[in-house]
Amino acid sequence: MNSGNQNITAIVFRGFSLIELVIVIMLIGIFTVIAMTRTNTGLSTIREQIAIDQITSDIDLVRSMAFAKRKTVSIVFNDQDESYTIYEDGVIVSDFPNSNGGTIQLDNAMLKDVNIQSVSFSGTNNNELKFLPLGDIESGGSILLNTKTISIEDVSGKWSVN
Repeated sequence: MNSGNQNITAIVFRGFSLIELVIVIMLIGIFTVIAMTRTNTGLSTIREQIAIDQITSDIDLVRSMAFAKRKTVSIVFNDQDESYTIYEDGVIVSDFPNSNGGTIQLDNAMLKDVNIQSVSFSGTNNNELKFLPLGDIESGGSILLNTKTISIEDVSGKWSVN
């Protein structure tokens, strides 16, 4: 046995201290809170845009239905229930696309942050957007969602988002 020239090397393992681990966990928590806040803000904007797309495409479809069927077709908005209903000559259109018996709800899980703040049309019913049998609009007005307004022109029925 050769015991004279052996070098004993001590290996020292150094780990993280408790303070370092606490700081890292706090930083992860702070970044998570910031990311979640920005994500919720971004989702609200996306949800509002989805609601605008839904309403404006339904306006276009209702105008086309009035022209094609040569009947009066209207959209009656209910800002209390966050919904609108489609009528054809005063009767609910129960098979309207994406509706539940002719009523489209904006208070579902997908659009939970979107609210119809106000509806104002200058016709006989303040909440009714009515298209006459040739696709002409009875009277224009506006629909105010959270931060955006959908404006419908009087004569042409064209809509714009502000």
